[in-house]
Amino acid sequence: MPNNQEIHYLGRVLDREKQAPISGAKISIHLSSYSRIVYSDLEGIYKFQVPFDNSSVLEGEIKIEADGYKTYHSSIRLLPNERDFGDIRLLSSLVSSYYQNAENHDNLLPIIAAIMIVLALIVAALTLPPPQETPPLETPDTRINLQQQLNVSQK
Repeated sequence: MPNNQEIHYLGRVLDREKQAPISGAKISIHLSSYSRIVYSDLEGIYKFQVPFDNSSVLEGEIKIEADGYKTYHSSIRLLPNERDFGDIRLLSSLVSSYYQNAENHDNLLPIIAAIMIVLALIVAALTLPPPQETPPLETPDTRINLQQQLNVSQK
């Protein structure tokens, strides 16, 4: 590959749920010796050029921002012979906040389960019949009835 050759790359930004193109998305490419900001067109397509010197691979980061969408961050590896980034699908910030709230509720599940168990034990304790009183064990009366003894001895 000749020195300082410019390689053209392209990709497309889509709505993850609707599969529709996102126009006007801001795409920031940051490599070790190169940075570029481009915007997607009406079809969601973005293009940028990268100067390659004697490197066979350039590594860096890509960041995509669009109104109403969660910001996308990713590491990238640019190769001179792979020029198509393909589709990058952004998650709507409304959908993103729904998933974040759902994750927060997942942390409450063990607490709710513990409360339900305690309530079930309380209900069970309140609805059980009271324990039966067992009569005391009868022990033989060891006292001698004097009257009975007198009656027996008089006979």
